[in-house]
Amino acid sequence: MSGGLPTIAVIGGGMAGLGAAHALETALREAGRSAAGAAAGSANGEPSDAPPGGAAGLPSGEPGAAPFDWVLFERADYLGGKVRTERTDGFVIEGGPDSFIADKPWPMELARAVGVYDRLLDSNEDVRKSYVFSRGRLHELPEGLILMVPTRLVPFALSSLISWPGKARMGLDLLLPRGRPGVDESLAAFVRRRLGREALAKVAEPIVAGIHAGDPEQMSVRATFPMFMEMEERDRSLIVGMVRRRRARTRAARDWPARGQAARGQAAGGGDGTGAPRRPRSYFLSFRTGLADLVDAVVADLPADHLRTGLAVEALAAEPAADAAGSAAYRLRLSDGTERVVQGVVLAGPAFASGELLRGVHEGAAAGLSSIPYVSTATVSVAFRRSDVPRPLRGFGFVVPRVEGRGIMAGTFSSLKFPGRAPDDCVLVRGFVGRAGREEPAALPDDELVRLVRAELASIVGLSAEPLLSRVFRWPKGMPQYRVGHAALVKRIEAAVGGLPGVELAGGYLRGIGIGDCLREGAAAARRVVAHVEHLSVPAAAVATDVPAADGLDD
Repeated sequence: MSGGLPTIAVIGGGMAGLGAAHALETALREAGRSAAGAAAGSANGEPSDAPPGGAAGLPSGEPGAAPFDWVLFERADYLGGKVRTERTDGFVIEGGPDSFIADKPWPMELARAVGVYDRLLDSNEDVRKSYVFSRGRLHELPEGLILMVPTRLVPFALSSLISWPGKARMGLDLLLPRGRPGVDESLAAFVRRRLGREALAKVAEPIVAGIHAGDPEQMSVRATFPMFMEMEERDRSLIVGMVRRRRARTRAARDWPARGQAARGQAAGGGDGTGAPRRPRSYFLSFRTGLADLVDAVVADLPADHLRTGLAVEALAAEPAADAAGSAAYRLRLSDGTERVVQGVVLAGPAFASGELLRGVHEGAAAGLSSIPYVSTATVSVAFRRSDVPRPLRGFGFVVPRVEGRGIMAGTFSSLKFPGRAPDDCVLVRGFVGRAGREEPAALPDDELVRLVRAELASIVGLSAEPLLSRVFRWPKGMPQYRVGHAALVKRIEAAVGGLPGVELAGGYLRGIGIGDCLREGAAAARRVVAHVEHLSVPAAAVATDVPAADGLDD
């Protein structure tokens, strides 16, 4: 690490932390190029194209000078958080998320930056169907059903999932008035009001559980699906609003080549020969050998000596300023017994972990962070010989409504959803266990958890053969819950943290749980910390160094 520079610590090496680290390193590289370019222009007597203050508003200093330093601490011995990909015997097994969505482009942008855009993988659109297990069998979700809102009449009318009275009640959305503007309500209350009870029980609840592992009776519609509130306010009807959204997406897909060439003509990799990046053909996206392709590329792109895995930050304390003009600094106590003084902090771990670190620094922020609930979940992947599958699997998978009382909340046919996830003569299936109010199954021992998922798969889709392999991944307190009032709570927390100069929050507990959301939050937090430290002058006594946590002297 460079002495005498302000140092930024990223605490947490999940996707938010990696997004922050990549943004910090990118800012340093851009600052170095701008400073070097300015010096070269001056030496040649030519004006420089570099913006005042360097790239991204960073101080230029001497050619190639770094305006700050950074380091990332991660308790685990790996980076990427819940993105865990195991590649074994021709199988690509995802332990956490298996994809990101095209509507949130930040993973694609990062992939382009680190050189793996050409490894993007579309899902199998030829088999893009999903099912709901209800009344003892699987029912296909009708074509045109987006989340829980029907947008095509005939497939919806012919669906066996919803009764005719239930369909009629959903259709009343076209006639119902708007709700009270600006009022947050539970997702369950919102869906009952707009679409009816049957739509909530058979469609909304299982789909939402598959995304958030949450209970719609407690979940905030404003925080989880803000577009629904926007549609109600703008279009009055969810059906009308979703039809318009579907048509807009269709037009955007048609216009992609022109937009891509104009906006990203300089993009590298994955192009179509025109300089524009290729257009994703599917809504769900991954990479050729799993989501870890992206994590591995980001890690490889960062300086290895800045990434401290297996090293936890156990405490954070405000460091007294050296004088009246002194800048804010923070002392970190590390799990190896050393301490480190830094001038900026990106708290990129779970809300409860960040809250614990802020105790004693800002009790209000700590209490707010600690109040965000989490749910424990687990995934179990099992592989079978294709010849042992009694009937062909169809679609991406299925969800299970809470009212069914089953041991799993969803299943994914991994080898159908994405190509290359299993050898040609095998299939790979994944079961999801644990949801709000029913977390106990996720804590079962591995052998019992595998037996549970196998029994459920045998009952639901007929997979009763002995599996070739099984893999269990556990996520204790892994899924943040956006309860009613969540948006207001986040606003209060961020206002409190705003009183701590140089401290920023990032993570899936703020404004979205997806990979793209975490990358966006991490990069934004990094930019805010850079803006704080860019003009700091760090006295020699406050230079960030690794020092013993105690001086070894007796009192």
